[in-house]
Amino acid sequence: MVSARAPIGHGVAWRLLASIFLFSSLVTLLTTLFELYMDYRGQIDDIVNRFEEIETAYLPSLGGSLWSLDTDQLQLQIEGIKRLPDMQYLEVREIGRSLKRRVTISTGDRGVGPVLSREFPITYAESRDRNDEQTIGALYVEATLSGVYARLVDKAVVILISQGIKTFLVSMFILYIVYRLVTRHLVAIASYLSRFNLSQSDPLRLSRSRPSREDELDRMVGAFNQMSSGLREVYQQLHEVNAELEEDIAARRKAEEEVTRLNSELEQRVRQRTAELEASNKELDAFTYSVSHDLRAPLRRIEGFGQILADEYSTKLDERFSHYLQRIRAGSRDMSEMIDSFLKLSRSTRSELTVEDIDLSDMAAKVVARLREKDPQRSVSVEIAPGLRNRGDRRLMDAVLENLIGNAWKYSRHNKAAAISFGCETSEGRVVYVVRDNGAGFDMNYLDRLFMPFCRLHRPEEFEGTGIGLATVLRILARHGGRIWAEGAIGKGAVFRFTLWEAGGQDDKP
Repeated sequence: MVSARAPIGHGVAWRLLASIFLFSSLVTLLTTLFELYMDYRGQIDDIVNRFEEIETAYLPSLGGSLWSLDTDQLQLQIEGIKRLPDMQYLEVREIGRSLKRRVTISTGDRGVGPVLSREFPITYAESRDRNDEQTIGALYVEATLSGVYARLVDKAVVILISQGIKTFLVSMFILYIVYRLVTRHLVAIASYLSRFNLSQSDPLRLSRSRPSREDELDRMVGAFNQMSSGLREVYQQLHEVNAELEEDIAARRKAEEEVTRLNSELEQRVRQRTAELEASNKELDAFTYSVSHDLRAPLRRIEGFGQILADEYSTKLDERFSHYLQRIRAGSRDMSEMIDSFLKLSRSTRSELTVEDIDLSDMAAKVVARLREKDPQRSVSVEIAPGLRNRGDRRLMDAVLENLIGNAWKYSRHNKAAAISFGCETSEGRVVYVVRDNGAGFDMNYLDRLFMPFCRLHRPEEFEGTGIGLATVLRILARHGGRIWAEGAIGKGAVFRFTLWEAGGQDDKP
């Protein structure tokens, strides 16, 4: 039993939360890395700009101080430069004098941690003429990257914490929205289905404010209510058929009693038949509650006993009883057809697919041959395009063509110049298979009922059938990654188009 109040932390919503959080965290990590990289590049560029600023702003004054050998002034100047951000070590070396007399002045600690360094020549000109300029020394500048890395780590921590909190809050909000809009309604639907009773349950309803436009949940609820309504109609029909069978059985008992009185020699046999019929009646009491594969045995018994009565007592029964007997046998045949249709529909959705390369043109030709053999008196013009091949389950695709071409054959029976064609066309770069006829057609206003189980657009006395064929075709094509749609007009025939492997599961080809 599924609880209608399942906690929010279970199921799809929780997995959605985890997925959103992980994806958002990954995006946050990538954007943070990109931002840190750009910040790192910016800070490196700042250090390079400071090197350029030192070269343009400080080198001339350093050149003057070095030329005059004012070591105190040089020390003050390089200590001033060291106060610039990220500066770690500076050294001024004199060039041109003997090694013993060369001036070397430095400040700071050299080579500590990761660094960027630059060496600038120190020049001096006694006059304003640049041609007199001479190199008298060198300035070595070393900038540490430790501060850059520390600032990047601080920034990364701030970004990750803030983005993590934001991601978590957004994920929780999305979880709440999904729960309010979807999850709780799915749980309510599951709870309703677990206690659904075909003969007693009210229509499915959702406890929520009605949206301005119909959404997916409304369509799902509507489809289920429509399905349950159809099942209730079938249930009621089966109940009525059961009541008629009980009445017919009662009449049969009276007839059997009359036969017993008229023929004492058959008394024992009649009692045996009555006992068998009583046992059959007990099985028929549970008829409407049986699933399709459990109904076949009782139907065979009904048909068998009806055949016995028809063969052995047809000359001894009055016209009224013979009519009842015919109705019993016709009802069992109809029910058997419904069971076969149920089983075909079940096989079309439950059997395992065996996908192989198949010749649809050859398969369609064999279907037509079977139809001509079954109905040899009809003259129908059939045109099948050659070379139509694709991949699919041979048995199921044979059922598709048998239903579509069989419908075309059936619904064109009243047209003396009946014509059926099977070919293909191209739409948006995809192969579309087409079955066309010039038969009875259908009203496009009822197109939505065309592929629904047991929904027929023609009266049973006009055309036989159970209304399950097109529903079977729809499900088979869905398993083959395709779809089907139809066009038609009353008295002007019908056109059925279908595709295979639209999602790219197999390569369709003409």
